[in-house]
Amino acid sequence: MYLIKDLVDGRIVHYWLDEEENPVSAFFSTIQHAEEWWKAEMFSRYEGTERRSSIIDRRSNEDKRQRLDRSNRFASIHPNGRRVTDEPVKVHRDLVAEKIQQLAVE
Repeated sequence: MYLIKDLVDGRIVHYWLDEEENPVSAFFSTIQHAEEWWKAEMFSRYEGTERRSSIIDRRSNEDKRQRLDRSNRFASIHPNGRRVTDEPVKVHRDLVAEKIQQLAVE
């Protein structure tokens, strides 16, 4: 899935596209809401036995993670976690600037 940042009806929204570029989510006002939806979606697709009791990873608090890394002499190989859902999401395509330029020309 790909995270898109777009300008729709005068507001910035985030949404997810699948590999065929079809929308698979609603519009979200913040990247945090888009990330929460994506994590819940990824967890719902998992068919194995889930060992985590929460979809919110304890390592998501960056300050806490850095404090633990500094205090522990054995640095973690995976400071953000091993699962793809443990990594912070990034916008794959930002369409906002392009659409603002189009509005300025009109």
